[in-house]
Amino acid sequence: MTLKKRRIIFLFCGIFFLVLAPILLFYSLGYRLDKNFRIGRTGGLYVSSPVSGSEIFVKNKQEKKTNILQNGLFLQNLKTGIYPILITKDGYWPWLKNLEIKEGLVTETRAILVSKNPAGEMILKGNFSAIWASPNDNILLLEENKAGGVYATFYLPDTKTFLTSASSETAKLLSFKSGISKTFWGNETILLKGEKNVIRAAFDFSRQTVKASLEPIDDFSIDHKKEKLTLRKKERLWQDDKVNAIWLEWLADKESIPYYLCDIKPCENTSYLISNFRFPIKNADFFPGRRDVVLAATYNSVFTLEIDNRGGRLSFPIYKGKEPTFAVFPNEQKVYIIDDGAFFVVSLEEK
Repeated sequence: MTLKKRRIIFLFCGIFFLVLAPILLFYSLGYRLDKNFRIGRTGGLYVSSPVSGSEIFVKNKQEKKTNILQNGLFLQNLKTGIYPILITKDGYWPWLKNLEIKEGLVTETRAILVSKNPAGEMILKGNFSAIWASPNDNILLLEENKAGGVYATFYLPDTKTFLTSASSETAKLLSFKSGISKTFWGNETILLKGEKNVIRAAFDFSRQTVKASLEPIDDFSIDHKKEKLTLRKKERLWQDDKVNAIWLEWLADKESIPYYLCDIKPCENTSYLISNFRFPIKNADFFPGRRDVVLAATYNSVFTLEIDNRGGRLSFPIYKGKEPTFAVFPNEQKVYIIDDGAFFVVSLEEK
């Protein structure tokens, strides 16, 4: 091969490299040419399902069936636009959202799948009217209607036993004429505000007894009947009974606000209205093991409600009865429900 030919080949390769290198670089950075011959950057999608064996569809195409080891789907180099995401499994309510894929960003979402027929178990048929769970110990407070007023009753789910009063004085102090207006849980204790007094109830779990005493406190800075915190104490859920609304407040720095509250950075708001209801709210709390889903009770139902408003907040029924209220523990996949005087538990675990 002559020197002239080698120079021509070298020059051709150099020109080819100079032309191709920027194209490859832009391609690797996610830039594509759309149907209108405009250059735009692609985005990505990450979606996960909490239930093993669920099927994930993107634009009506099945992309994955989850299992114990892999519960999520990641797609990249997607053109911008609205993508319908459907997650299904037999026996569960289908989850469907239309999510926007944006340039240079990964759209993240986490589905909530709820059984159409969750398993329930009766604990006791009585005259109960309300229920709350301790954020510190595995114990439930129940209001029980008795002759002369409302009595504070405590139940241990682990041993399926009710605590007994340590004395007749305790039984007297735990009786309220018009119910309990506020609660504040401590470690192995609870403060109960009644009509005039504040009562401290201390638990002896080994003896399965409760001892009550008067407490010289006028009011609580936090009312656990109306306010709930996540375990990491970055989110506060509270209900406004005046307008039947549920709010969520972000307590940490604005830079770390999660996508399900604000996916456009920077975020200016720290308080978010989750929903208004037509009827009074009996109770609201975080779904066990989730920070982006709440449980609520109003009118005749207990149901889930997503915090993430992208594509609309989805809601699924857990229980329907007469006038239910409920309580949950953060790390237990169960809902303890009071309805029509009865006390029972509904499982949220995967079937």
